[in-house]
Amino acid sequence: MMTPRIRLLSALLSERGVLALLVASQILAVIYTLISATAFWQPLGLSSLFIHFTAFLSLAVLAIVRHAVEKRSDLVEAGILILIFVFCTTLTSTAFPYGFALLGWVDEAKVELSLWRNIAICLCIITIFAHFLAIFTDNIRKVQALSQAELEALHARIRPHFLYNSLNTVAELTHIDPTAAEKSALALADLSRAAMSTQNIVPLKNEISLCKAYLSLEKWRFAERLRVEWEVNNVSGEELVPALILQPLIENAVSHGVEPNPNGADIRIHIHSDQQVLTVVVFNSYDAKLKPTHQGHGIGISNIRRRLALHYNQSLDFKTEASQDSYTVSFSLPL
Repeated sequence: MMTPRIRLLSALLSERGVLALLVASQILAVIYTLISATAFWQPLGLSSLFIHFTAFLSLAVLAIVRHAVEKRSDLVEAGILILIFVFCTTLTSTAFPYGFALLGWVDEAKVELSLWRNIAICLCIITIFAHFLAIFTDNIRKVQALSQAELEALHARIRPHFLYNSLNTVAELTHIDPTAAEKSALALADLSRAAMSTQNIVPLKNEISLCKAYLSLEKWRFAERLRVEWEVNNVSGEELVPALILQPLIENAVSHGVEPNPNGADIRIHIHSDQQVLTVVVFNSYDAKLKPTHQGHGIGISNIRRRLALHYNQSLDFKTEASQDSYTVSFSLPL
């Protein structure tokens, strides 16, 4: 998954960018009024109207030309941004004084066309604003690059973990049932092909198939001790989800619920969708008095929680619930 590059205009036209421009415009209006007017409230109102109108007119023009401008380099993009603000300042500086005079808000005899002064102020302010906006977008790019690197590292970590445990299953079967070991090795080959895929986004049906293949592999080892129930409702299977978000949870259920218990355990996987949200619940019974026969790497749940947060760039509804005889993991993904 390639992270889209954040551009200067994208940041400016975002909610935070518009809010920052609004605040900067109002601060400029206050400073302009304090410096140039003897009275305060009426000149402040007129200055605020003028500056905010200029700012939002510039934003409207930038929104129109955005897609064409963002194809160019960062320097050209910044230059066009400044030129559009200067152009809009020229228009409003020419039209507003006469508009105020016609409305009777200022004395017509006192109308002054401070065109060059307004352009100079605009040029200074918008250049500084563009500079800080560039710093902001650069920081976002660095954060996104680090997040992408961490996401890829988490993917790289989960795959060897998965193969390590699967190979343990094959190794144990060689002592118990050589024929089953051979068949499980062939199943592991198909399973490894899917697990080692470099795709970060896969259809839900692929993820479910991977989990069922893994459970069939474990079935060789645990037989009737492994009891699995699937409940998939209102799901087409074409929903796109991050890869390897379900299999580690099922593997965790097998390791902590089935493996240490001579009587086995029940695993229930519930998946359902309401068109906007995909909900996944993995339940397993277990005996709290029994300890896992091996600790593994202990990265499954924390890994998935972190990968989901990085992929969706937000905190998701990810819950774990433990009781004396069961353990449940549930999470919801936006579709």
